[in-house]
Amino acid sequence: MGILGPAQPYLAQIVGVLNEEINFIWTGRGVGSCLAAVMTGLVFKSLLRQKWQKLSFLGTFILCAGVFVGLVPWVSSFTILLPALLTAGFCASAFNVGNSALTVFMLGPERSPPFMHALNAFVGVGFMLGSLIVRPFLPEISEDTSICGQVQEQTEFNQTLSDVEVRYVPDIPSNPMFFTVPPIVWPFLIIAIIHIVTGLGFIALALVRCALPEYEKPLVKGDAEVSVKKEKLENSSLKHPYVVLLLTFIYFAISGGMEGFFVSQSYTFGICGPHTLEPSQASSLTTVYFSCFLAGRLFGIFLSSHLKPQVMILVSQGGCFLSALMLVKMAGWQLEALFIFTGTMGFFISLQFASGFSWLAKHMDMAGKISSIPSFGVNFGWLTFPPIAGVIFFSWIGPMGIYSDQGVKLS
Repeated sequence: MGILGPAQPYLAQIVGVLNEEINFIWTGRGVGSCLAAVMTGLVFKSLLRQKWQKLSFLGTFILCAGVFVGLVPWVSSFTILLPALLTAGFCASAFNVGNSALTVFMLGPERSPPFMHALNAFVGVGFMLGSLIVRPFLPEISEDTSICGQVQEQTEFNQTLSDVEVRYVPDIPSNPMFFTVPPIVWPFLIIAIIHIVTGLGFIALALVRCALPEYEKPLVKGDAEVSVKKEKLENSSLKHPYVVLLLTFIYFAISGGMEGFFVSQSYTFGICGPHTLEPSQASSLTTVYFSCFLAGRLFGIFLSSHLKPQVMILVSQGGCFLSALMLVKMAGWQLEALFIFTGTMGFFISLQFASGFSWLAKHMDMAGKISSIPSFGVNFGWLTFPPIAGVIFFSWIGPMGIYSDQGVKLS
């Protein structure tokens, strides 16, 4: 999904909607992801009991995610684009939730934190590669009238320009190959192929019945089968588990909303904000964010071996607050500050999901139904924050309003 941020202004052109409206693609993706989080939590442990079934589940959904990602740039209708991204989000989220549950299933709550950070580090790798893959296919010169302005409507031949608005139609190069395959299609196809190959790999592992470690092993005593855990979950320390789950949902929703905010708005802020960057510079801004996000996930592998999850959560939140404060004060007039503190925000945000998941795994069974709570919360944030930020961005408040709004949320 790392390519969606830089690509969304051009998707808006393809389907003929305003820039503030195209932000609802994140809502469509988020709705699908939330539904998948609930579904996966319900079935991954209770119904998929065999290891090959779990691997088949992961392979099937990541393969389907690749198919629908590949279809996105070919869609010319906004009403079709939303369900296409909803389906892609559903499939990708089912894979991600299943992966997290499988990690705890194999390693248990005490050994899994570094591996959970490593797993999420590869999400950062995907985000960074997505921003790099899309960059060569972006236009060389920013077109403020078409990208940052109002999308215009197509008119009949006998009407005059003074009476009507004109819909933007992107220029098509004379090369016949690019006439049939527009440049923005290529990064989506590359990402789709990677997803499909990964899905086929998981299905191959399922077919050969790949051996997996198992944290909970059944022991047979006479005619009865008893499930014995190697470590005892700290359920007794949670006096109000439902309150904890509610607060956990809010934590992951805000964390996911912050991720979605920077992924969806960084490129648009670059080309349409006070700095009016060229597309290549704005793409560099997203690459800085994703690179620091990846660095944080990799550093989290080391930190999680020495620090408790709750300590990492506090460090992450403090770093996010300070980064947001500096963006509010400096991002509008100092380009260097925009790049630096967008990067530090990515670094500290990256620590939140795995740390929260690891903390919850010490108190509850995160290989079962509860595994859907973190992903559901994260995707709820993804489906709400980007559209709100898009409305603020193109309102009378202006581009800097999105950082002010983010600072209020963090405080």
